[in-house]
Amino acid sequence: MRLKKLYTLTLRSYLPPFIATLFISVFLLFLVQIVITYLDDFLGKGLRTIDLFKLFAYAWIAIIPQCIPLAVLLASIMSFGNMAESYELAAMKSSGISLFKIMRAVFVFVIILAGLTFLFNNFILPVVQLKSSALLYDIRQKKPTVSIKEGIFYNGIENYSIRVGKKSVNKDTLKDIYIYDHSAHVGNNIQMYSQTGKITTTSDTSALVLILRDGNRYEEVVDNATGDKTLSQLNYKQLQVNIPLSDFKLKRTNEELFKGHGEMLNVWQIDSVIDSTKRVIARRIINFQNQAAGNFYNRTAGMQHQVKKYELKNINTFYDSLDNSRYALAVQNAMNITRSASSNLDSFISNLENEERHQNEYYIEWHKKIVVCFACIVLFFVGAPLGAIIRKGGLGLPVIVSVLFFLLFYVLTELFSALALDFVMPPWQAMWLPPVIFLPFSIFLTVKAAKDSSIFDVTVYYTWIGKLIKKKDAV
Repeated sequence: MRLKKLYTLTLRSYLPPFIATLFISVFLLFLVQIVITYLDDFLGKGLRTIDLFKLFAYAWIAIIPQCIPLAVLLASIMSFGNMAESYELAAMKSSGISLFKIMRAVFVFVIILAGLTFLFNNFILPVVQLKSSALLYDIRQKKPTVSIKEGIFYNGIENYSIRVGKKSVNKDTLKDIYIYDHSAHVGNNIQMYSQTGKITTTSDTSALVLILRDGNRYEEVVDNATGDKTLSQLNYKQLQVNIPLSDFKLKRTNEELFKGHGEMLNVWQIDSVIDSTKRVIARRIINFQNQAAGNFYNRTAGMQHQVKKYELKNINTFYDSLDNSRYALAVQNAMNITRSASSNLDSFISNLENEERHQNEYYIEWHKKIVVCFACIVLFFVGAPLGAIIRKGGLGLPVIVSVLFFLLFYVLTELFSALALDFVMPPWQAMWLPPVIFLPFSIFLTVKAAKDSSIFDVTVYYTWIGKLIKKKDAV
């Protein structure tokens, strides 16, 4: 009964900072990765609120797994630091409860969280990444909304050129309007001039509507039979011109085109792609070997036969036996064969490296889905004992320490990933090294916290240095 209350207490102490730090870290990362990075792609394109909401929702969900290790680390330091600062840990230990029992309930929660993170990464995240990437691509490809400036011809609308002399203060009334219509694709055959007008769009934004007043419309009509040209003129009090804006609408790309990336696949799909890539690489190697043996050897076998025929010890003697034209032809032929073989080899090596780099990317994504779960457990055993040792809660020192640890973990992960893509180290080794590096440190901190060690107490080191100096003076 006493342990149940203890577990309830530790969970209540852990969950609020975990939820708060997870939300804050996701929000900050969302601002950096999405809003700030792609802000220029959103502005001035007249995007619908529903499209922006979908994109932001997908991006927000996709960022959550990246922030879970940081939230685990920060919440562990804050919660156990608060309990240590208020002497709750000391009271529990004095009643005979070990640190491991105190941490048990939170540890079980972190294990469950790690399992849920894997399920999320494997089943939900690929779908979210697919929809997010496709929508972001479509938004970046969308043309900006119509922006007609005073005194400048606007050519952003296909087949139309529009010039406005002046706009009213509230931008709804235009003056001195020139419109050149090239939609017939026969040149500048339709021209419209208007003293005033208004510009709006249809309800579905599929067309630009210009209401022209007090103007003229000129059209040059060509008779295809005789080639004669006739100029027609229309004087109007009011004329409505509808200009299609199909190019300015958001066009959705087929999501199937984005499914080849590792982020959009689960572990079993990645395994299948890796197996296919291995077969492609093996097939290309065999084909190149056959090509080298069949093509390069056959083209050089004739020359080898002639050299053996003369049984010459020095190749220069063989060339001297030829006349100048035959010698030049033989040299040119040999150089052409060498260039061709060298070019084929360079192309083969380049293609092979690209295939292997893609294969490494898939390996990295495969391991990343699992490593983040293991990282949650390791960082918990860094944060919980660290909070118990430094005995500080709140948003001060724990935040600084946890952010430094997480930045170190993130930098190591990115560094080793880059090394894996450059074929310096295997992908599995690159992805598992960061948590493995943190593992001994987490064990060390846990042992020290269980023994109530004061490794972060500066006065202990001052006392130890003082004793060391006194011993030297005594000697």
